[in-house]
Amino acid sequence: MYAVVEVGGKQYKISEGDTFKTERFKDVKKGEKVVLDRVLAVKKDDDAKIGSPYVEGAKVTATLVDNGRYRKVITVKFKGRKGYRRSKNHRQWYSMLKVEKIEE
Repeated sequence: MYAVVEVGGKQYKISEGDTFKTERFKDVKKGEKVVLDRVLAVKKDDDAKIGSPYVEGAKVTATLVDNGRYRKVITVKFKGRKGYRRSKNHRQWYSMLKVEKIEE
């Protein structure tokens, strides 16, 4: 059984027991439950439900494992012969979720 959910503007194909990284949940603490109700599709054996845009009554329950940050991304601007150099750094926040239950 798997589901396709929308979280933070992105879509994830998940199954029970999977762990995945998504956009950060600011108000949720480590170990708390999160209910993802934007379920786009659910497939169980040969039975598939596809929503328009979401499947009614379907939800995914997940536990917040950790909040963290990805590796640093360095952006550099450079123009030759002009002495122009600029660099910026960025580290994106993420939340790691573990899927507990998928309900149709």
